[in-house]
Amino acid sequence: MLYLNNVRMPELALNGLSISKNKVWASNTGRAANGNMVGDLIGIKYKLEATWPPLSAQQIATIDNIISNAFFSVRFIDPAGGSQKTVTCYAGDPVYPVYSYVDGVKTYMGVKVSLIER
Repeated sequence: MLYLNNVRMPELALNGLSISKNKVWASNTGRAANGNMVGDLIGIKYKLEATWPPLSAQQIATIDNIISNAFFSVRFIDPAGGSQKTVTCYAGDPVYPVYSYVDGVKTYMGVKVSLIER
């Protein structure tokens, strides 16, 4: 289950959603003279890597219209606890591999995009 701006997205490919929780450290972070890590953890941000199976041109347009915005909402199931989580994200560079242009029907395979919490 993945929603972008409250629009349910097409089903993802098998193993098509990876969720990571990334630590954001303050600028004072680094290694001390004794080798120990020092600094302040200022937040934890989500990053979702989404991959879809072959999609129609209309499905691609729906995804592209949303991720072309500077920021948008992303709703997913949080792996830590299993509850729904909504965060504001921006998109990395999407990849649209062409699967087929047979009979004028444009189909794309393996569409991938990173959704990174703001």
